[in-house]
Amino acid sequence: MRDSGLVLKNYLPTKNKVIVLNNFGECLELRVNLPASVERLRPGYRIDYVLLVDTYGLKIKDVEVVFVPKSLDYVNLQFLHQVLELCILIIPVGQVAIEVVDWLKLLAICDTSVWSCAQRRLFICCLLGQAGFCPELKSQDYKLIDQMHKINILKPVDFVQFKIDANGDSLLNKWIVDFVNSHVSPRLAALFVTVYQN
Repeated sequence: MRDSGLVLKNYLPTKNKVIVLNNFGECLELRVNLPASVERLRPGYRIDYVLLVDTYGLKIKDVEVVFVPKSLDYVNLQFLHQVLELCILIIPVGQVAIEVVDWLKLLAICDTSVWSCAQRRLFICCLLGQAGFCPELKSQDYKLIDQMHKINILKPVDFVQFKIDANGDSLLNKWIVDFVNSHVSPRLAALFVTVYQN
């Protein structure tokens, strides 16, 4: 069956495997027969492939790279890796998160180099919200609860025009810090520091 998806991770050099989030929102760990094929499959690449099932699980062949992220400076490359790592954390292999797929497609059509830190935080929090992770709020924080609701119903097509005020940005910052402190190992936590600094 022909399929396509976004490479979230490859296991080089230890295994000939990749983790792919396909267009149906399925997070799959896939074997690749030829090591040379795996080396071409870098995180952030969008690929088309033929999906096969054999006695050892899922494998892919006839892999074609259809999208490579634009040349990224260090900040944008780091942001892309933060997003991909976040996807691995919030969508375990074997799970489905179709809502996240549309958000990730936004990265291919938008120039993230012009995004502010607040927009990057908003994007990450939109992913968290789509996966069911919410910040802790006091029930009397009506403005923050309203802002949280607006973020949770935000659609990818409206993302670029969405305006966030200082209180909303503070909420996003808290949300990311809380998520990192609760769900991310200390080894990976350093990867997310740049999102909530500034």
